[in-house]
Amino acid sequence: MDNNSPTFLIAQAPNNQTIFTTQSPSIPNVSDGVPYELGMRFRSAKAGRIIAIRYWKAASEPGSHIGRIWSTNGTILASVTFTNETTSGWQQATLSTPLLIQANTTYVVTVNVNSYFAISYDQLANSIVNGDLSSVAGNNGVYGVPGALPQNSFRNSNYFRDIVFVANVPPTITIVSGNNQNGNAGAALPEPLVVQVKDTTGNPQAGVTVTFAVTAGGGSVSPTTAITNANGQASTTLTLGPAADTVNTVKATAPNIGEVTFSARSNATVSNPIVLENQKPGTTAWKITNQGTTEIVGYATATSVNRGQSLPIKVSLQQPGQFRVDVYRLGYYGGTGGRLMVSSGALNGTTQPAPTMTDSATRLVECDWSTSYTIPVGSDWTSGLYTAKLTHLGNGKQSQIWFVVRNDSSTSDILFQSSFTTYLAYNNYGGYSTYAYHSIGGQKAAKVSLDRPLSMTNIEWHHYNLMTLWERNMARWLESQGYDVSYVTNLDIQTNPSILQQHKVFLSVGHDEYWTMEQRNAVEQARNAGVNLAFFSANTAYWRVRFENSSSGVTNRVMVCYKDQWAQDPVAPTNKFRSPQNNKPENALLGVMYTGDRDDLYFTWGDINGTTNTYGGYDFIVTNSNNPYYANTGLQNGDRLTGLVGFEWDAIANNGATPNGLVILGQSQVNPANIDEDLPQGTNTQVSHAVRYTAASGAKVFSTGSNQWMWGLDSDRINPSKEDLRVKQIAVNIFADMGAKPLTPDPNIIVP
Repeated sequence: MDNNSPTFLIAQAPNNQTIFTTQSPSIPNVSDGVPYELGMRFRSAKAGRIIAIRYWKAASEPGSHIGRIWSTNGTILASVTFTNETTSGWQQATLSTPLLIQANTTYVVTVNVNSYFAISYDQLANSIVNGDLSSVAGNNGVYGVPGALPQNSFRNSNYFRDIVFVANVPPTITIVSGNNQNGNAGAALPEPLVVQVKDTTGNPQAGVTVTFAVTAGGGSVSPTTAITNANGQASTTLTLGPAADTVNTVKATAPNIGEVTFSARSNATVSNPIVLENQKPGTTAWKITNQGTTEIVGYATATSVNRGQSLPIKVSLQQPGQFRVDVYRLGYYGGTGGRLMVSSGALNGTTQPAPTMTDSATRLVECDWSTSYTIPVGSDWTSGLYTAKLTHLGNGKQSQIWFVVRNDSSTSDILFQSSFTTYLAYNNYGGYSTYAYHSIGGQKAAKVSLDRPLSMTNIEWHHYNLMTLWERNMARWLESQGYDVSYVTNLDIQTNPSILQQHKVFLSVGHDEYWTMEQRNAVEQARNAGVNLAFFSANTAYWRVRFENSSSGVTNRVMVCYKDQWAQDPVAPTNKFRSPQNNKPENALLGVMYTGDRDDLYFTWGDINGTTNTYGGYDFIVTNSNNPYYANTGLQNGDRLTGLVGFEWDAIANNGATPNGLVILGQSQVNPANIDEDLPQGTNTQVSHAVRYTAASGAKVFSTGSNQWMWGLDSDRINPSKEDLRVKQIAVNIFADMGAKPLTPDPNIIVP
């Protein structure tokens, strides 16, 4: 083997150290014809453990070899026999038990040779240093008889004997779980505070006493001391101090090792109506279990009522008999989803007159029914989404009437708008909706009436259990977190636009497609006055509609939308907001606009009771992960959140209306089956965008760009579940930036 032979290096783990790295022998194969014990004196600047011995084998060297670690007085401290050696180059043998060595202490590493060895003269005259390890300078490169501590040195020769060393690290104490919890003042936190102690080798250390002490916020811990178990863990439970809205801290100390500090916040004692409401007993009885189609149907005389008012409803039975009305508020209620507010008892029901086409030119269909029952809305009823469940006592068939209870004096943080105009547009009771595909003869209506039940025959009846599918899930999550929220409908924004400016956040959810110009103007004016806008929706503010009186003279009971026949509307161009006639493209408000959809992500039919609800969706792909809205999520650019994009989506459009400072938060890949025909040239229809911007007033505006993004917050009755703690953290960050914070957040949520 000549001096140009390759150097054989042993791959080391990241924390492993050796003295030699790239050095190779100048004479790799030499012999005196006798056996030797060849070695090197060395030191470490730190205490630690030797885990292996290594040496350079000469190409002609025969026989077996034993590596040894010696003290300077000749005591063998560790030894190992080399196995599976290669012909030449570096060989390594792992000690069966690592050898602990002290800092700044001289040791000797040796490996015997039977005849041939490698050598570099004079290489150890000066110390070779690598990391914590170093050879001893001068009188080094030792040799002697096999099996004995070598004492002789010739020209400070390097015989290439080495070790693999791992330095000790300081023992540590770290937090495992239980940090950043929330709870009620004076109550024990739901999760224990858990720490772990590791020794100098990085392994869990049992038997260490850990002391827990409350350092701020009052309260107490139990136990105050704990002994680490086999996993090195010890824990305690914190009972929060008596003061509300206070940070409580607990210090965990391991003597001579270190300390860590836990933080927890007590909830504000000043609650809100949502927290108080959801502490009341809930029920799942609001759900439809025997869905009717035409057996029992009804409608309300208004889409919403203020607290303390009454709401007449009108019900028709296909077979006259008795029926019952059970009114439920939809919320969280410990996961049950509803609370019974009032029951009518048995009522006598009749078959009401068939719907009548009162305007053949616009295909307006109306019902003229008598009142069957008046819901007594109490002054103590909490604003929310409500459903009146109708049950035919003869055949057991069921249906629902939806409405909203308002609190017009509320100054809640969030104003949740329920999209009644959108499901009015899709309702084809009596044969006609604003859509040709489920209107008689493919002839859509230009006017549709609120004086009709929702059709359960050939409209999307699986919505019927879900309060427009998306809204109920959003309400469940908001109320589970204790957000201060009150509820209205689109019509309330139209008729009372100033109500927006009583709140910090306007919230649109799910499918919010049909707006009046009054509503659009009201939301714009609110933004310009500093009200924040959160669009957890898509295809939003797409069609312009207007309202007229019913045939009987009741205001705001007929919605008008001529769509492609807008020129026939004698009052206003009721077509798309983005049209030249209206010139109010959606993205001027939302930052994005509707571009396309896939029905097959949305329509997965189950049984008539809606117990099978399977929905697809494209993954939400993270962009600009350093934005504060992604704080505490751990998400990075390109990360995916499963199934949140669908069935309709929005994207950025280059029409000159994009707000200044628009930030893209999600740029998700989609494959639309349907593409809007009125998009600006160059619009990319293969992506969905989630965006945010800050208006000149300082108002924050956020848009998910997807109907179903909120299923990442709550997936009750959605299969497969799309819930994700990271999505929930994003939503908390968004609302907190808009001035709305939860009072009862999930334990793993960090409230900014």
